[in-house]
Amino acid sequence: MIMPSPHHVIVATDENFAMPTSVALRSLLLHGGGPFAISVLHNGISLDAIDNIIASLPDRDFTISWHDMSDFSVGASAFSHLPDAACFRLHVADLVPASTSRVVYLDGDVLVRRDLSHLFTVDLEGAVFGAVRSVNFPSIATRGAVDGWRELGLDPRSHYFNSGVLVVDTDEWRNTNVKAKAIDYLLSGRCGPCLDQEALNVTTSEQWFALEPTFNQQTPLLDDQHGAHLLYPASVIEAARTDPHIVHFQDRPKPWHKGCTHPWQDEWLAVAAGTRFTDHADLPQRGLRSELHWRTRRAASALIKGR
Repeated sequence: MIMPSPHHVIVATDENFAMPTSVALRSLLLHGGGPFAISVLHNGISLDAIDNIIASLPDRDFTISWHDMSDFSVGASAFSHLPDAACFRLHVADLVPASTSRVVYLDGDVLVRRDLSHLFTVDLEGAVFGAVRSVNFPSIATRGAVDGWRELGLDPRSHYFNSGVLVVDTDEWRNTNVKAKAIDYLLSGRCGPCLDQEALNVTTSEQWFALEPTFNQQTPLLDDQHGAHLLYPASVIEAARTDPHIVHFQDRPKPWHKGCTHPWQDEWLAVAAGTRFTDHADLPQRGLRSELHWRTRRAASALIKGR
């Protein structure tokens, strides 16, 4: 009997995001589509956090491996609200066998609601990866997306994607040298607070395949104030709003923070209740000091970068 090849999924996390990561992975496994080979990229999280994530996962057909990326810190920015782990996705093609041609990357603040088998078979039409167009920053020249697009010679009309869900053709990723080009951009001093998302948009402009928004339901898609109706037909927006494959809690407050009113919070909490992190004390929330620190960095970015 020939065993099916595993579907490779990569996530990146740190100690503060261990709980949400466990929810993302638990929700993935609960909806089938495996077997899965899961790689977790981290920056030296504790053994307790690793044990708790593993204990949170349902009894499904999967393997899980752990990769300490502590030595990779080029993505750190004094003017970004994102942690170092946000840039670990640049290594998506380095951590799988050479025979693996497709990898799905998921941010830790997602909720999988449907079988994702389609993402492992969708025709990317020769693109480096598939992604969903950003609702916040629909085009390269949108203020705050790539502010230096003129100097970089980019087409201002080029679409800009959200990097929370990526369907990667690993051969194309390697052949086009995406990781090295993105790192060069991160080190160039041009990059804004979105770090590798901006770097990837710059280095792969017009080389990515547009997935439907149901595979990355971004929070701004939920209202009519961000112009989603200018990007997609009404039927596509309705499907993504009412029955998405993946919910991406990209904005604050997150579903594990006080004050969250996101319409999919209850479903996220229901999955979270099945994890090892069931004690509310285990849910990482920013205290006053960290909240002020985050807001100060964003204000500094606005002052320096004009955002």
